[in-house]
Order: sequence, then structure tokens, then C-alpha cells
Amino acid sequence: MTTPKWKLEKDKMDSRINVRRSSLPEEGGLKDILREIKKISEKQDLLQNEVQMIAKKQDLQYKTFQEEMADLKKEWREEIGAMKKEIIKNSNDICDLKIANRRNDKTQSKLQEKIESIEEKEAKLEKIQERLEFQALEFQLRYRNVQEEENENIGWVIIQLTAQLLQCTEQEACGQIDRVYRVQSNFTKKNKAIKDVIVHFLKKTTRDEVLKRNVRNPIWYKERKVIILKEYPKSTLNRRRKYYFLTDELKRRQIKYRWEKYEGLMATYKDEKIWITTEEEAKDFFRTLKKDVNVNRLSSSSGSGKNPKETKKRRFDSPKHNDPTVTELDLNTDQEDSDEGEQQEEEGTHRDE
Repeated sequence: MTTPKWKLEKDKMDSRINVRRSSLPEEGGLKDILREIKKISEKQDLLQNEVQMIAKKQDLQYKTFQEEMADLKKEWREEIGAMKKEIIKNSNDICDLKIANRRNDKTQSKLQEKIESIEEKEAKLEKIQERLEFQALEFQLRYRNVQEEENENIGWVIIQLTAQLLQCTEQEACGQIDRVYRVQSNFTKKNKAIKDVIVHFLKKTTRDEVLKRNVRNPIWYKERKVIILKEYPKSTLNRRRKYYFLTDELKRRQIKYRWEKYEGLMATYKDEKIWITTEEEAKDFFRTLKKDVNVNRLSSSSGSGKNPKETKKRRFDSPKHNDPTVTELDLNTDQEDSDEGEQQEEEGTHRDE
């Protein structure tokens, strides 16, 4: 069944009206969208402006940074140039110093060689001088404990003592003596002791004979025992000082020893002769003596039926009467050297003529 035409046309019109009515709100949404787009575009413009401003600031900062870097580079270049100049100058100075040091080393080596040669010559001269002193002192003796008197004739006193010792006439003793005089030392000044008497003999054999006879039969003067000693150079006495700790022990144990002419000493221990020429050797020998004393004490205390006092006495018996190899001259030398060492330790200073 067909619809009428007028109804169809009416339906078309109604549909058109409906369509128009529905398009009205869509137009309002577009406006809002356009507004939003406009706002967004404005914001974009603002952002672009801000970005441009930031870019300009960055450009300014970059320019200032470049300028500062350029200034720094310029300063660095100037400083590096100055440092290079200083380095070159210092290197030149170092080269000059090296050359000067080489010259100084050469001159110093030459001076050292000269000093060494001078020291060698001085050592040789000292040895020669010491030998000459020895040769001069080989004719001298020191008489100790000879009582002093006012207006004394010390020469005549010494002639009488020497004649008594040599068992000859006074005229013969006078013919053997060259000079006689007293000497004063620091020890005699401080302690007001008796001054020693130096006697010069004309012959060395006479001097040796006086020493030998003095060991056998000592002489006395005014109730005092006269001690007769050899004379030694001061350099020799100074060298002997470093061995006094050993000589004290040797004298305490009554062990024979004899001073060497220039350096050291010779000791007779356990029937053997031991030469000591350095301080280290003296210390080693001193330790050996101490060890032997301890061993002897242990053996004496552990031995049955033995008297420790008798053992100690036998151990410290003087070897002068037991050793047949020792001559009178050796005994004399031991005695006089020991007395000389004791006197030097008491005085604490060298004899001063």
C-alpha cells in the first residue's frame, strides 16, 4: 500500500528541520575549539618569545664566556711564555752551576790531594820528631821522691845517689852525668808534691845500668824510696792512655807486661807472649782475662780438698820469679813502665817541663 505524496514531503521537511536543529550545538563546540586553539597559539607565541629571550640570554652568556675564555687564553699564553722564559733562564743557570761545580770538584780534588800529601808529610815529620825525641830521651832518666831543700845542690845529690847505685866513686859518677835539673808539672802544683829531677847521661849504657841496678837494689834518700823512670815523648804517653784499663787489670793480677816503643804493649800470659797494638785487641784480651778469672773461680770452688784462698794466691803469684825466659832488662822495663803508668793515672795530665 503506497503512502500519499504529501506525507512523504512532510517527512522530508521534518528530517531537514531535525538536521538543522542538531547542527546548532556543533557550531558552539567549534567556537570553543577555536578559542582553545587561539589560546594555545597565544601560549605558543609566549613560549616562543620566552625561548627567544632565553636564546638571546644564552647568546649573551656564550659571548661573555667566549670573551672570558679569550682573556683566559691570553693570560695563560702570557703566563706560559713567562714560565718558558724562566725555565730557559733556570736551565741556563743550572748549566752554569754544573760547570762551576765541575770546576769546584776539580779544584777540590786537587786541594784534597794536596791536603793528603801534607797530612802524609806531617805524619812522617811527626814520626821523625818522635824518633828524635826517643833518641834524645834515651839518655835521660827521671828521679822521683828526691826531697827538696832550700839552696840545694841537686846535681851533687844526684851524683851521690848515682855513685851509690853504680857502686863507684863520686868522680866517676860525675863523669857519666851531663845535666841535672828539677821539673814542675800540674800534679806537683796542685798537690804540692816533690818535683821530679831529670838527669842527662853521657852514655846510654850508663842509663841502662842505672835502671838495672835500681830494680835489684833500690836506693833511698832521706827515708824515701827513690823511683827511677824512663822518659817518653808526650805523644807516646797520650797513646798509652787508651790501654790503662788493661794495664790496671794486668797489674792487679801481677801479670808481666811491657810497653812497645811506639804503639801498644806486650804481655806474658800462660807462658805465651801476646802483642797488643790496637784498642780492640786490648778489649778482647781484657774480656779473655775476665772469662779466665770466672772459670778459675768455678773450678776452685768445685774442687774437693782445695783451699780457695791458696788457689787465688797461687793464681796471682808474680811471674817475675817463675818465668826463666824474662831477662833483667825486661823486668826493669816492666817495673818502670808500670810505675810510669800509675803516676800518669794519678796526675791526670802529662808532664810539663
